[in-house]
Amino acid sequence: MRRLLLLLTTAIAATAHASPTPMDSPVRMSGLWLMNTVPLSAAAQTSSFHICIGSPARDDVLAHPGSALANCRDERWSKDEHYSYYQAVCDAKGGSAVVEGKFFGDFKYNFQGEFTTTFSSPADGVKVAKMEIDGRRLAPCRADLPEGKFLVKGQDGVGNLNLGEPIRQPAR
Repeated sequence: MRRLLLLLTTAIAATAHASPTPMDSPVRMSGLWLMNTVPLSAAAQTSSFHICIGSPARDDVLAHPGSALANCRDERWSKDEHYSYYQAVCDAKGGSAVVEGKFFGDFKYNFQGEFTTTFSSPADGVKVAKMEIDGRRLAPCRADLPEGKFLVKGQDGVGNLNLGEPIRQPAR
């Protein structure tokens, strides 16, 4: 009987310890971050961009990752021993979508994660969309780089994303 009681107590403690606890959204260290996103589909290509996270760190991109969709509500972050979790319900074309994310890393220098978006009405024939994301802090932001500005190769005069070159404005 003692063994059973000890076993049950251990199992209950482990279960209680494993359940995620609420948390504020993670905040990345200020500086220039390299972000890579990969949709998990058959013909997916990695998209890379840089973003300057300001000081004090204000990171709306990570605080509200479901914001690519419209009118997200019930947004919440939680964590357990190993992961940080994100959940939200957002409006999508013709219905709603549940966005769930699972991340790990220190968020000061790097993080990795995966998003799963489940649409109530298939958006463009897709019921579930998955995406991997990873981020690495590269350096402090250059003085000429505005906070929150996405730098994508081939857009807004961005060339090879060489951090040593100044940003060239597109010809008008």
